[in-house]
This record gives sequence, structure tokens and C-alpha cells, in this order.
Amino acid sequence: MKNLKIELLKKHNRLISFLLSILGFSAVCVFNGCAYGSPVEYGVPNASFIVKGTVKSENNSALIPHIRVVMGYDSTYTDASGNYQVENNDFPQDQSYLLKFKDIDGSVNGEYQTMETTVEFKDPQFTGGSDSWYSGKTEKVVNVNLKPK
Repeated sequence: MKNLKIELLKKHNRLISFLLSILGFSAVCVFNGCAYGSPVEYGVPNASFIVKGTVKSENNSALIPHIRVVMGYDSTYTDASGNYQVENNDFPQDQSYLLKFKDIDGSVNGEYQTMETTVEFKDPQFTGGSDSWYSGKTEKVVNVNLKPK
């Protein structure tokens, strides 16, 4: 008797699994029009917020290489010409980011104080977006002058 109940439950489970899988596939065809070429997209709209510029010495306006620049999850170092570029992907609306500049190479290029500044993207204009979730990119130029220690 016990084996009969187990076999009955197994058959019942197989039948329910089959019906649910058929219903799931048919729901995809109903909601997507069975196009199979237009996948459902998940997530939220996003855009690229780019900040770039140069880092100079406040004393003599000399370009400073090897300064660490951090914005949100992205970080980079200034190149030999003191240029940098950082980028964050975020929701396409007004955004504010804290930008940190830190001298990490010690006295190799002179010693400079750490600096923080806030970059605000108010009413950003995006370019290069797709007709999908990606709204494009927007850029700001932020040139800074670091104080020597």
C-alpha cells in the first residue's frame, strides 16, 4: 500500500511539472508575441557618467603623474601628462559623485595633500544611447590643483 502511494505521488508530480512547463512556455509566447528575437530585458535603465581632466601643482602649475583618482567604484591614476578619466554607470538622472585625489607615490613626483571634491550632474544630457535600457553617456571636465605638503 505504501509503495502504491509513492508511485501515485511520483506520477502526480510528473503531471504537474509537465503542465507548469507548458504553461510557462505558452505565457512567454503570449507576452512576447513568440518573436524569439526580442528577449525580455531585466534591470533598470542606466547611463555612463564620465569625469575627466588634469591634475596640476598649485605652486607651479606642473602636471602631476601617478595621482590616484577615485569616483564611486572606479579608480585610475593620472598619466605622465597629469590626465585622468573615471566612469560610473548609474540611473540616468541627476547624480552627485565624490571625487578623491590622493598622492600615492610618496616623494617621487613631490608630495601633495589629498583632495576631495563633489561633481554634480544636474539635468545631464546623454549621447550615444540605445533604444534599450542604456541611455548613453554624459561627461564633465574637472581640472584640479593639488597643494604640496
